[in-house]
Order: sequence, then C-alpha cells, then structure tokens
Amino acid sequence: MSMHPIRDGEWSGPEQRRHKRIPLGVTVECQAGQGTIQGKGENISTSGLLIRAAKTFAGDEEMTLRFSLPGSEPVIQCQARVSHVVPDIFMGVEFLDLPPETALLVEKYVAAALKESEGRW
Repeated sequence: MSMHPIRDGEWSGPEQRRHKRIPLGVTVECQAGQGTIQGKGENISTSGLLIRAAKTFAGDEEMTLRFSLPGSEPVIQCQARVSHVVPDIFMGVEFLDLPPETALLVEKYVAAALKESEGRW
C-alpha cells in the first residue's frame, strides 16, 4: 500500500512539498521490471528526486535508482517508488531505503546548496 497519494498527470506545486528541494542536474538510471530508463535528476530533497525522462514508469512502481551527486564520486544506489508522474515527461520518486551514510550525503548536499542559495539573496 502506498504511503502517499499518487497524483497522476497533476503538478503538485510547492505548497504540498514537505522537504526543501534543490536543483540537481545529473543523469539518473532507473531500473524496474519494465526495463531501464535514463533520465535527468531535475531536483533532489532528503526524501526523493524529480526525474525528467522521455519515458516514465507508472505511479506506485518501485525501482532501483543509480546516480551521483555533483562533486561526489560514490554512485548512490537505492530503491525508490514513483509517487507522482506526468507520463513521458517526469516522475517524482520517493526514496525507500537510503542507507544511513547515503542519507547523510544527501542531507549534507541539500543543506550546503540551501545555505549557498540563501547567501545570494
């Protein structure tokens, strides 16, 4: 059973976001039963990613993600679930099993980017 409602074809606007998101701009490989999709990670939060792709998976589908944070070498591999999809445009995915050390990397990356963006205002 899904933890959060799926919003097929509807943009979930900033007012519904629980976690701060920051731009990402990296290649993300998404692998599920249907095959593999290469997409672009548009933004990231401590809870998930927005992935732009010419082909998307269905809402609530689980997949394995592989990507690296900018300026970081280790490849992050984790399970995720499609929580929001605009078919063949983008999909929002929720991390399901980030290991603690990987979660810490993502938290530090998001915090540093937020701090940097605050300094520009």
